[in-house]
Amino acid sequence: MLDEQERRSALREEAASWFAAMQGPDAQNRDQEFKAWLAADPDHRIAYARIAEVYSMGKSLVSPTKAEADAAPTHRRHVVALAAAVAVILLSFSAIVWIPAGNEGKKNGPEIVADAGQQTAEFASRVGQIRKVQLADGSEITLDTDSIVSMQFTPSSRSLRLEQGKARFEVAHDKRPFIVSVGNAIVTAHGTVFDVGFRSDQTYFVRLLRGSVDVAQADHVVGHTRKPRLLRPGQVIEAGDFGVRDLPASFARAAGESWTSKMRQFDDVRVGDLINEANRYSRLQIRQPIAAIADLRASGTFAIDEPRRLATNLSLLFGLKIAETPDNSITLTPSDTKISQSGAEPP
Repeated sequence: MLDEQERRSALREEAASWFAAMQGPDAQNRDQEFKAWLAADPDHRIAYARIAEVYSMGKSLVSPTKAEADAAPTHRRHVVALAAAVAVILLSFSAIVWIPAGNEGKKNGPEIVADAGQQTAEFASRVGQIRKVQLADGSEITLDTDSIVSMQFTPSSRSLRLEQGKARFEVAHDKRPFIVSVGNAIVTAHGTVFDVGFRSDQTYFVRLLRGSVDVAQADHVVGHTRKPRLLRPGQVIEAGDFGVRDLPASFARAAGESWTSKMRQFDDVRVGDLINEANRYSRLQIRQPIAAIADLRASGTFAIDEPRRLATNLSLLFGLKIAETPDNSITLTPSDTKISQSGAEPP
């Protein structure tokens, strides 16, 4: 065991040295040597990715002293800061759970293509799965964790319904209208990319990423709908019995527009919201911590579907204690040593 720990420690140090080198002025000259090192062993790639991930989270936590910054030439100051950051990573990185090469990441598998002759279908994703489905018309659906979409295509229409969870629709051009219903809202797409999801049993949201969509609210009168609302790219609306209304740009920051990737970049997200988002992707849950921890703000790249890895990285960032309880959940509690806020100060 000691030999294995020594090997891992040496590999972390080697990866950190390469990370610092490839951010420095000699990166181009050492590129071939670096690529050869990466290709030599799958564990090299994993160790390097871990260093890069933690540096992405913790780069704002350290900076050179004023004397170091003043003494260093302008073009070398970022190298001094990087060296300081890597030093912190090396001091703290042993706390991160090591994942062998064979377990690094889980593939979602190949895209599933709906049969061209199939007029009705239902697509579902498991807890923790992000599933992509390519339809016969060239459109693509991405289902978030634990989500269900039903489909009915006819020669004159393309109709889908979000039954549960959240989904992204990338719509291919076709003479037939592409309509997604959720609750009593009807979204008509015009060659576009948009998200639809449930907020609660009574409300749901639509986020437009590209193109344009009309959102109409079905009335209680059979066959009658209220005047549709045309959305602009970047706009998010909420729909329910009250009708359709705007949501602020900060809506669902923990999920964001990048939810289709499990390795996500977050900017100034509340730790409590980050934990809630991660808990949607795993049966192993991170318990909500006390308010003083939940209200901290974090920025960086996080693996959203690996609760142990996320909890360990949060413990590293904020100097927290981490434990796995008998009821198969993870707790984060204060410790005597605090590192810093990551990113912005709490409001």
